[in-house]
This record gives sequence, C-alpha cells and structure tokens, in this order.
Amino acid sequence: MWAYGRGVSVRGELLSWSGCRNARDVGGLPARDGHRVRSGVLLRTDSLDQLDAEGLRTTQQLRPALVLDLRSDFETSVTEHPFREDPAYRVIPFVDPVRDTERVAENERTLTDRYLGSLERNGSQVAIMVRAIAESPEGPVIVHCASGKDRTGLLIALLLDLVGVPHDIICDDYARSEEHLELTDHDDPFARTRPETMAAVLEHLSDTWGGAAGYLRAQGVDPVALDRVRDRLLGD
Repeated sequence: MWAYGRGVSVRGELLSWSGCRNARDVGGLPARDGHRVRSGVLLRTDSLDQLDAEGLRTTQQLRPALVLDLRSDFETSVTEHPFREDPAYRVIPFVDPVRDTERVAENERTLTDRYLGSLERNGSQVAIMVRAIAESPEGPVIVHCASGKDRTGLLIALLLDLVGVPHDIICDDYARSEEHLELTDHDDPFARTRPETMAAVLEHLSDTWGGAAGYLRAQGVDPVALDRVRDRLLGD
C-alpha cells in the first residue's frame, strides 16, 4: 500500500484573485527527469463567477489561452460567467449526464469510491478536456469547477501524474483546497480533501492503468496530444 508522505514543502503559488478563495498555480512542482511544472501555465481555482471587480481585472490581465469550466449545464445557467464572451472560455462538464444515470450511490460509501466511479463513468469527458488543453494556443490554462476541489482536483491530479509529479506532492496540492476553503473535521467527509483520498485514487490509477497516461490513452487520447500537454506543462 502506497503511503502519503509527510513533510511536503514544495507548493505552487497561492493566487490573489479577489473573490476566489482557492486559486493557485501548480507551477514549480517537481516532475520527472529533473523538470518542474512551468509557472503561469496551469492554474486551478474555484468558480470565476465569484470574482469581484478587482479579481476579474487581475485574472483578465493574464490573457488566458483557455478557461476550462468543468461545471454541469445546470450550474452554468445560474450565473453569468465573467469570461462568457471570451473565445478562450469553454464549458466541458466533468460529469457525462448519460453515463451518470449508471451511478449507484450506495456503492460510493467513501469519497475515494466516488472519485473512482467518476473516473470510470466520465472518461470520455476527461478526454475532451485533455485534448482541449493540448490544442489551445500558448498561454495560461485556468481550470475550475465550483469549489475547485473535486472535479478540478481530479483533472489536475491526472495532469500532474502525466508529467511525473510525485504522488505525495500531488496529494499535498489536492489537500490544500480544504485549507483555503477552511474545511475542518466537523465538515461532511465528502466535502474534505484529505491527502489519503487522492493517494488511493493515484494508487488505483497506477495499478489499473499504469498511471494517468494509460488511463487517458484508454479514453482515446492519442499519444501526440499527451506529448503536447507534457511539453506545455514542462517546457524545454
């Protein structure tokens, strides 16, 4: 059984996007072959419709190449997204509404179970997201859902595993969400982002698919697109 390491000290920059509580850059995280994830390339956050005027100005100044909204249609219809008129904005729901009818809630007794079921049912959606990142022009990619912890957490974990970021670093990045959202032991376990939850998901990916790359190939993402994502995140 793989165990989550203690004492992780390498973290991406927390972003001051006024209105969003869970915005951060994963740049600087160590990857394979001595590389590090490039700063300013992959940014994760809670929903951008929470930005105030100052936060929106800060975010727009980045001139993102892709703003990837993972929320479902019923969520995006409630409020107007601040990037809705920007050609960089794309809504690609993490949840496939057709496959979601196969979900058996009684089989998802833990958050890990829920995540693994989601990856099983929503692989085609994940593939579309990864291709969108591979095909977008040069510039920052912003990924968000509602709170920036579950759907965003899964996609970011897949991308970081793809480029060889160690599992304990991925788990620490995932766990940061509950720090920024001020979640505690008194909150619903399904609202938490405990590192051991992501550790179990990564272990399953490794045992079942040989890691994120194998999972994504099984969902139909071709090797060229995977290489483009690696090059984007790691650079030269």
